[in-house]
Amino acid sequence: MSFVPILREPLARRTMLRGLGATIALPFLDAMAPRARAAQSRPFPTRIGVLFMPNGVHPERWTPEGEGSAFKLSPILQPLEPHRADINVLTNLGHENCRGGDGHYAKTANWLTGTQIEKTTGKNLRCGVSMDQTFAQHASGQARFPSLELGTEPVMTGVDFNVNYTMLYGSHIAWRTPTSPLPPEINPRFVFDRLFRDNAAQRKASSLENKSVLDLVLSDAKSLRDRVGKDDQQRLDQYLESIRSVEQRIEADIARVASGENLDPAAAAAIGQLDQRITQAMAQSQNPGSQLRLDHTEHCRLMMELMTLAFWSDTTRVSTFMFGWAVSGRSFAFLDGVTHGHHECSHHQKDAGKLTQYEKINTWHVAQFAQMIERMKSIKEGDGTLLDHTLLLFGSSMRDGNAHSPKDLPLVLAGHGGGLPGGRHIAHPKDTPMCNLFLSMLQLAGMKTERFGDSTEPLKGLV
Repeated sequence: MSFVPILREPLARRTMLRGLGATIALPFLDAMAPRARAAQSRPFPTRIGVLFMPNGVHPERWTPEGEGSAFKLSPILQPLEPHRADINVLTNLGHENCRGGDGHYAKTANWLTGTQIEKTTGKNLRCGVSMDQTFAQHASGQARFPSLELGTEPVMTGVDFNVNYTMLYGSHIAWRTPTSPLPPEINPRFVFDRLFRDNAAQRKASSLENKSVLDLVLSDAKSLRDRVGKDDQQRLDQYLESIRSVEQRIEADIARVASGENLDPAAAAAIGQLDQRITQAMAQSQNPGSQLRLDHTEHCRLMMELMTLAFWSDTTRVSTFMFGWAVSGRSFAFLDGVTHGHHECSHHQKDAGKLTQYEKINTWHVAQFAQMIERMKSIKEGDGTLLDHTLLLFGSSMRDGNAHSPKDLPLVLAGHGGGLPGGRHIAHPKDTPMCNLFLSMLQLAGMKTERFGDSTEPLKGLV
């Protein structure tokens, strides 16, 4: 039997695997505490993830039947049934400061701030500091990146003259300051390189272009593996294999897109101008991500996997993901029976056909959220899972896209960060401030704060 020497001194939490042009942060390992037993019992940081779905929901098919633990998931929420013990469905929360604005923009930009935005065509952009960025400031210096902003559609510029708002408001939910929105990165390759490479520009070097980041850190990984125990070896192998899988999926999707497979002629013609390598696309355009036409399901799943890896490696403690921008007209024709764009379906005017399609689109979004929950539950961390140390908020900034209502927003909070119990439908008094939820999330994540936005108190019944 071979003997694996265990580190006498604890491994530093900020230990990285390094190689030429690559830096990979590590997940929590037993070797990072003086004794394995201490590693199992030590507290883990709480992460905050936010997933934004545009255009609201079919209002009559969202709310569960019953309250407390004795509830039945609604048709749209059915994909969450395997995870009902890990979720809290929250109803009757909303934003008072969103009620006076027209359309989507006055409800999207401030979804995580609870403030009233400045109505402008672009010169006087003003919102507030978002909940995620408040937490990022609190956790500053504790992880490699303060926050991670992800999306699938490029930032929209110009003015929507139907309501006289700059479209920038619809492309951002994360605000570092009241006048500084943080745009989401939509290119999974760029996110991957940012997380796991010292310098994304180094990918263009001929010696690195076709190398996996794992190849670049192979020597360092082998050295570490020889110095830790069996359980840590298994954790390390699982983590590195997850990185390899994401990298391969990105490469495969880029190759598929470049070939024009499964694309309509207009999209195929635009993508045909790109080379198969995303590095070459970077050289062709200052914002090549805006040209991406990835399969939407795979695009979203890649982004959610990247968020998961960032939490797992403690590369960041907070991240947001926008499935689409505020007035997303994305086609969901890949769903059986859906022929209209997302935004068009949300303006259903009670048309039965559009409502049916609207529900299918909503259910698809919930299914992606459910898959992320499943993924986080599969990752062991101490004596629990990554989901046990995460607060994962999913929802939209409107109840019904047809009415543009910011009351009784569709919201699901998953995970057990801070000791949050699950398995409940919590119906709050009507018009309860959503900022009460944000205040509770910040407190569960370890912030000593008594107020956020227009909160009045922590959300009753949550903890």
